[in-house]
Amino acid sequence: MKKATSQALTRRQKADIEALAALPDEDIDTSDIPEVLDWSGARRGMFSKLVKG
Repeated sequence: MKKATSQALTRRQKADIEALAALPDEDIDTSDIPEVLDWSGARRGMFSKLVKG
């Protein structure tokens, strides 16, 4: 399996990320993707495979 390389972010993308990071949690609308508060049934590593390099 080949590892993909990411392209560098543009100035616009960097500015968007910085603006989002500066938002207070209260201002983030999560109504379409509610926050999961109960992780009691969560399982780790279910969707990943070990990649030998």
